[in-house]
Amino acid sequence: MRKYYLLLLILLVQNFNSQFRNSLYDDNQFNISLRGGLDFPSYDNQTKYIDYKPNLNLGISVDYYFNWIGLGIDADYLNNTPKSSYPTENLYLGNTKLSDPTLSENKIQRYFFGIGPNLRWVINDNMGLTFKLKGGISNIKGGETSLASTNGATVYNLNSHPGYDEKNSLSGKGQLEFNWFFSENVGLNVGGYYLQHFKAKDLVANGNLSGYIPFTFNNNQNMISPANAEIRTSALEHEIHSAGVFAGLTFRFSGKDASPNYGLSVIARDKETGELLPDTFVELYKNGKRAYFARTNAQGVAFFKNIKPENYEIKGSLYNIDLISAKAEKNEFVKNAMLKKEISTDKETFFVKGQVNICNSKDPLREVTVVIKNTQTEIVHEIKTNIEGKFYFRADKNTTYNIYGKKGNYFSQTETVTSKNVDRSNTLFLNLQVCMEETTCGKPINLKNIHYDLDKYFIREEAKAELNKMVQFMKDNPTVKVELASHTDSRASDDYNKILSQNRANAAVDYLVSKGIVKSRLKPIGYGETKLLNKCSNDVNCTEAQHQTNRRTEMKVICP
Repeated sequence: MRKYYLLLLILLVQNFNSQFRNSLYDDNQFNISLRGGLDFPSYDNQTKYIDYKPNLNLGISVDYYFNWIGLGIDADYLNNTPKSSYPTENLYLGNTKLSDPTLSENKIQRYFFGIGPNLRWVINDNMGLTFKLKGGISNIKGGETSLASTNGATVYNLNSHPGYDEKNSLSGKGQLEFNWFFSENVGLNVGGYYLQHFKAKDLVANGNLSGYIPFTFNNNQNMISPANAEIRTSALEHEIHSAGVFAGLTFRFSGKDASPNYGLSVIARDKETGELLPDTFVELYKNGKRAYFARTNAQGVAFFKNIKPENYEIKGSLYNIDLISAKAEKNEFVKNAMLKKEISTDKETFFVKGQVNICNSKDPLREVTVVIKNTQTEIVHEIKTNIEGKFYFRADKNTTYNIYGKKGNYFSQTETVTSKNVDRSNTLFLNLQVCMEETTCGKPINLKNIHYDLDKYFIREEAKAELNKMVQFMKDNPTVKVELASHTDSRASDDYNKILSQNRANAAVDYLVSKGIVKSRLKPIGYGETKLLNKCSNDVNCTEAQHQTNRRTEMKVICP
């Protein structure tokens, strides 16, 4: 029952939202469904060696929906055949072998008629899920089964059941149905059901109901015991259960009168590139309050159907970035026609699509605070990544941004995205990748953009942004102690490189201290050329790029 309550809650939420949403699932709508499938029965008639085979189900439903709730009538025809499991080979009475048994099986036909409520959840314009609950009556007829064998003139009823002739059996059905409409009026349905007949009574034939002659298996022979035959002489009242699956067609028709229909379609487009914008959130505002909302489809169009002709402000946002709004005036709407409007992006704006991953992997990082700094205005703002590690922001033309992330014990590389020298007439989206590394103790992390002038060790202006990230990291993790290491390439003497790298590490530490970091938390070490990352040691001919790989500054959290 808890599942049913959950479904009902979902449908109630859908009903609350329906005042803002329009779809082909109209209020006051008739549906006619035709279906066929397979029925799996269970008869509780306590008859040994008789079971019942899965077989055909056919049905029709007529439903009327007020909105998310409706009322329907179901009619179902179900056909099952008995199945005897009594042995039919090597039957003996004492030392006498009986003739091969004769099996007679008649199908059981069930007719169900029910009425009850429907609860539907509209997924989108073309798809919906409906739960139907029906109560009614059933007629159950047939199912006579007889397995008989002879010994001369003597007939032995080995196994039998006289079947049913039950009229007006109280019954109930629960059904879950999915509909997909490939046109405005015609769609496919698939689903499953559970049907229960609460009262079914076995027939009484010649004073007897069902019965069987017990047997024992011995030496590859089935020895029957007629003297121990079990014959039921009173009618048994029991239940019949049935579950099934089906598929079919659904036809829908509007139950409304011929009142005028007003519609509005909104296209979201970038005017500069002409690019259509799917998944744009579109809202219609009336007198400052939201009246309807929808999302654009794969073609960049949002549809509002059966709305009231009013003065609307049309607002749109893509990735939470506002588009230029438009207006729809009341006098522009035409009866039984679709008014077309367009909203667009700002021609001075680029959309940046960002992705934050763990470095050297494709694993996204959620709930990262992304810091975005406009290098021209020095304005900084922050946004959060979503569950997929994605973030979005609006970038101005001819502007450069420095971006890095903040999250617990993760350290972020600083990335740059620029709209300079980018032709806005053919580009709307700029893509950006940011990686973050977890600062486990003892693991060195290379600091990018920490460069020094030749033979110098003062901190250059462009290096401060990277060191400022260390400042923030250490403020976010106040108990952490860090080793700051400087490395050189192999050119010049070992002693010279050792001293130079130590001075550079000291300069970096002094800068961090000037930003409020306690010096005791910092350990500067100059390794000189002792920890090269490649083969470019003394007297080895290497390119400038290979030497640059070794000229680096690293940080690592000191293990307790």
